[in-house]
Amino acid sequence: MEKSTRDLILQRLMQTDWISGQDLADQLNISRTAIWKQIASLKEAGYAIESNKKTGYHLVDRGDHLTALAIEQYLQTKFLGRDIFHVEETETTQRIAHDLAQQQVKEGKLVVCDYQTSGRGQLGRVWHETKGNGIAMSLIVRPDVPLDQAGQLTLVSGIALATSLREFDVPVTIKWPNDLLIDGRKVAGILTEMQTEANRISSVIIGIGINVHHDAFSTAIADRATSLKLATNRTFRRAEIVASFLNQFEQMYERWLVDGFGSFVEAWEHLADKLNQPVTLRSRQQTLSGYLRGIRADGTLMVETDQGMEAFHSAELVYWAEN
Repeated sequence: MEKSTRDLILQRLMQTDWISGQDLADQLNISRTAIWKQIASLKEAGYAIESNKKTGYHLVDRGDHLTALAIEQYLQTKFLGRDIFHVEETETTQRIAHDLAQQQVKEGKLVVCDYQTSGRGQLGRVWHETKGNGIAMSLIVRPDVPLDQAGQLTLVSGIALATSLREFDVPVTIKWPNDLLIDGRKVAGILTEMQTEANRISSVIIGIGINVHHDAFSTAIADRATSLKLATNRTFRRAEIVASFLNQFEQMYERWLVDGFGSFVEAWEHLADKLNQPVTLRSRQQTLSGYLRGIRADGTLMVETDQGMEAFHSAELVYWAEN
């Protein structure tokens, strides 16, 4: 996607210590007045920029932005996130990603926004969001694998996200199949949806929501939700978190395509919440209790009950009174 004049100016500010207005004007072939207007626009958008008559402009703080340019500066990927569609506000990034996938955009395109007004999680639940405090993103991939293996991408995504957050010293664990927790409270969720064509996978849309800078939650979820800020008493750059996930996930995704999920079992169990502890599990047919013993190479969960070891492909672990 072609960068705007404002993005080009911001990119040059990121690449240098000080740069004069004349140098910017010469490089972009626009007037110094146009440069000044774009600098003012960047300041209004929240970027801390110093101005000096002799030395020009200096970017003091890159701020906490989720723009394509903000994410790209941290990316180390070959193809994931190299084409980013950013909006400040939308109903849901999943809907945009589905539309883009049907338009045959390249694998790896990312949709990201600052605020989702109608975000949703697993089983159609509402994803609660606060403007400017979280991350909502949807990634388009096109794996050439059998239909019944697509769900494993939820698990691989969870491993990648947990691994990347632990690099920021955030003690997350994975609640099978699609939630990330900190001390038993949900901090992130993953929603994987598939598009098919002629009995084959056309695309998989991996939607991820992360609570980052939330200070509080509604009374309905206050006992089960947390944010990175609440859990660590630190602030984060959301763009860096997005890029860190993409950097991790690209490597894991390519390995999964070759080796399958079996090569991730050990990593998942290392990150799993309540491994070898009592759990309650609910499926469409039943609710039962037992001990969570791990995960199989096909992604099914193993729970040891009084009747013996049972495997579950589609169910959920019940943590709260109303899950």
